[in-house]
Amino acid sequence: MDEELTLTGALFLRHRRVLLAGGVPLFFLCVFLCRENGRLLEGLVLTAFLWTAAVFDYYHGLIFDRLTFPMALFAVCFHFHGIMNVPDLLLGAFAGGAPFLALAVLTNGGMGGGDVKLAAAGGLWLGWQGALLALVIASWFGGLAAIFLLVSGRRKRKEAMVFGPFIAFGIWTAFFFGCRLLADYETFCLG
Repeated sequence: MDEELTLTGALFLRHRRVLLAGGVPLFFLCVFLCRENGRLLEGLVLTAFLWTAAVFDYYHGLIFDRLTFPMALFAVCFHFHGIMNVPDLLLGAFAGGAPFLALAVLTNGGMGGGDVKLAAAGGLWLGWQGALLALVIASWFGGLAAIFLLVSGRRKRKEAMVFGPFIAFGIWTAFFFGCRLLADYETFCLG
């Protein structure tokens, strides 16, 4: 990991191909998914933050505060006009960040602070139910990836694996499909 690495324009330039290669299709996917619900700007902003965080964590093992704090601020701004009230926002941030903070403390740094802040910022976007759904999605896909990497021999048991891309995927999925997934889960459980 690059300990002296900071979020600068040079870092964006270094990864411009990857950022664009994934960002352009995600842009069009956001337009498609938001065509009827009126949340296009919100979806595009969130997707930009999440894709950037996932790319930088994958390549450098870092999720920058200069990315997560603006992401949290944008969440508050988007929800300020009445979609969620302040207690719901705070509960979302707690539901998103607290489980990862507990993991970071219990594993003595096995989970990074950037992961905690990304999940908390995601909770501000999603509310507590969406944040918990994002946690489940991230855990499932991160766990499946870890199993695949272990079985294929690409990673050793004690070798670190970045988790930010899975958190980003969980938040993104919960944002765009959360209502449907929660409704389907409720229907499945209650019959």
